[in-house]
Amino acid sequence: MGDHPVYQFKPRISFGNDQLLPAVQYGIRVPGGLASTSVHAPNFIDSTTMVSLLRSSGRSHGRGLGVTHGLTTTEFAVTFSNPSQQWRQVRTSSAVPPWQFQGGDVFFDATITVYVLDGDRPPPNDSLSRRLFAIIMDHELLHVLDEIDIVSSWMAPQARNDEKVVKYLSNAEPVDNAMFHSWFQGSGFSNWLQDGLWTPEHNRRGGVRDAAHQYAALQRQIDDIRIQMTNRPSP
Repeated sequence: MGDHPVYQFKPRISFGNDQLLPAVQYGIRVPGGLASTSVHAPNFIDSTTMVSLLRSSGRSHGRGLGVTHGLTTTEFAVTFSNPSQQWRQVRTSSAVPPWQFQGGDVFFDATITVYVLDGDRPPPNDSLSRRLFAIIMDHELLHVLDEIDIVSSWMAPQARNDEKVVKYLSNAEPVDNAMFHSWFQGSGFSNWLQDGLWTPEHNRRGGVRDAAHQYAALQRQIDDIRIQMTNRPSP
């Protein structure tokens, strides 16, 4: 192997719910750039679980809403495609030989889950409920689009300039045994890129989507449909 190993950052995206959602059936507007195969059904949860998820995610989601109707969460990690082949111990005078990166694929893993309140689950043949559900999903799919874009397009060029990436991956400088086990076999490297790159961009984009004026518009749409639901004749 030369001094500079060949490697590539690749996205690997999965979803918390495997079931695809037929967007057309509900009148959901899929944002441009989001493939239909990335439109997955939400997990329906009660309000207590929603509050718990909001707290654990550290999000200010729903500040402009009386109730938080939807939430998109992402679990991010950095993993090596074949760690036993991608890292080799190199001969030195040290009693415990250091490790050196050999190249290969490095994955940006993102598991995306959309949550919607159980009370907003649209029953069959209820057009108003479908419209309300569509409004909620329209907004959450913008978050899904952002999360996919971060790991598919934004992260790789940023990571290429990261000091640890340059040192240990691009330049393949030897890593002592303790650091190898805590950083590259353990979660240290993943946490480093998550805290330094992914989390700030994830929060920045989330803040744009969840800005007060966006929520005000969302609340008006929800209120309008709720009024129509309340005023419609009883069956």
